[in-house]
Amino acid sequence: MVNAKIDTRPLEEAVAEFSRAGRKGLDGAMKDQGGILVGHVIAITPPGGKRGEAMSERGGIDLTAKKRGESRIAADIAAIFPTTKAPEAEVQGWIRAGVKVKATKHSRAVHVRDIAFTTADLKRVHQVARNRQTGRTRAMGGDNMAYTRSNLLKAYIRQEIKRVGLLNRGWLTAAETLGTSKRNTPAWITRHGRQGGAATVLTGRGRTLITISNFQAWFPSGMDGRIQLALRRREAGLKKATEAILERQAKAAERRMGR
Repeated sequence: MVNAKIDTRPLEEAVAEFSRAGRKGLDGAMKDQGGILVGHVIAITPPGGKRGEAMSERGGIDLTAKKRGESRIAADIAAIFPTTKAPEAEVQGWIRAGVKVKATKHSRAVHVRDIAFTTADLKRVHQVARNRQTGRTRAMGGDNMAYTRSNLLKAYIRQEIKRVGLLNRGWLTAAETLGTSKRNTPAWITRHGRQGGAATVLTGRGRTLITISNFQAWFPSGMDGRIQLALRRREAGLKKATEAILERQAKAAERRMGR
């Protein structure tokens, strides 16, 4: 779960200006813009980039995020499982002798101390190696590594990359509540269902309070900054839309005066 402290005042002011310019009710405008904002938040939540690298021109998450997530999962897993065709007895001998190996060509040689020749063992080693905050793996100098078979590793990676989008699904309840565009909630996210999130919309005394929550277990550090980026993106979009409305109104007034 992530608790983000962000400044929403500039966005609230931008929504109010947009509402006045468009002669629309503020409550409706807040909800509409909240829906668009949720699309931005989905786009900056991993595997989306923290600077909006995987955000489309319309502010939603694009397919590069899914590919980025799959690549990172595959690389993380490969980094802790060097593969071998050697018989298990021979591999046990390597472990006892302290033989050092590289899991990938870019990693350093370390003493691997375990064997994972079943899917259950792969999962066991992988879970131990994962950082509790980010979900990324840590080799720990070989302590969190295990020898495995190439075909077994490939099958396990194929299974694990299907988890891409789990963090983002925590925003789906908010997306449904606020009417986020379907194009900003792609199938690789919605396949995980709407578990792990919440949203409330409270109106009264001339104000609308929108709260969105994501209760997923794994989150990177710096989510405050990511969400603030999403707010700035929506604020900029609103200011541009407001300017366009005022420009159209000015031109319409000129035409009426010219009659």
